[in-house]
Amino acid sequence: MLYKVCIVEDEAIIRKGLIRSIDWEKESLELVGEASNGKEALTTIANTYPDIILLDINMPIMDGIELLKALPENTYSIVILSGHSEFKYAQQAIKFGVVDYLLKPIEKEQLSRTLDKAKQRSDKLKNLTQPKEDRYQILSKVDKTVSITLSKSLQHIEENYQAKITLEDLVEVTDKSTTSINSRFQQHLNMTFNEYLTLFRIQKSIDLIKLHEYRMYEIAEMVGYNDYKYFNQVFSKVVGVPPKIVKMYYSTGK
Repeated sequence: MLYKVCIVEDEAIIRKGLIRSIDWEKESLELVGEASNGKEALTTIANTYPDIILLDINMPIMDGIELLKALPENTYSIVILSGHSEFKYAQQAIKFGVVDYLLKPIEKEQLSRTLDKAKQRSDKLKNLTQPKEDRYQILSKVDKTVSITLSKSLQHIEENYQAKITLEDLVEVTDKSTTSINSRFQQHLNMTFNEYLTLFRIQKSIDLIKLHEYRMYEIAEMVGYNDYKYFNQVFSKVVGVPPKIVKMYYSTGK
């Protein structure tokens, strides 16, 4: 079994030195990505699905602590890299459950021992019986029998969520007024029609993310958003994290 590794280090000479110092085949490791700052790392991690991340603590744009806060918990085996002057700063990473932190310059034998610990941590994370299918389940199942008007409305949304849907469309489907339709949503779902439609589309996008078959802009279009930036804003507001964080969460074990 090969453990996939991503190295996040802003100094190219140190990053390349780390790569050269690791006997990748002997250690059963595979380098799948590199990044020079946390922001770049988010994209790299989301696209490469690493098991282990070697993470520099002090970087421009987004540092190591900020990246740790953005990453889903209990998903990656993380080793912190820091200079002597950053030791206290690096200790903040302990609360994020990192495997170890290495002080630069990094000794080859110490790195090898730490990588063994990182592989063990990765195995434990993969064996965790955590409910991954439920973490981002934002829309509960609705009992459609409570109201014929609501049932017809929900059915129309399920069949047409990829296109533009308005309350006026539901008036034609249900033969009820917009006020009457919205009151059903408020009464039985405790939300408006527009709020439900948004939640439904975002839940569909999460279901598509789990499949690992589509690019994010494709998913946005598939759930009714032609503007990816707007989709990203709505998704982040509803879920609490951007789509790429959810993608990283469900990439574990892929």
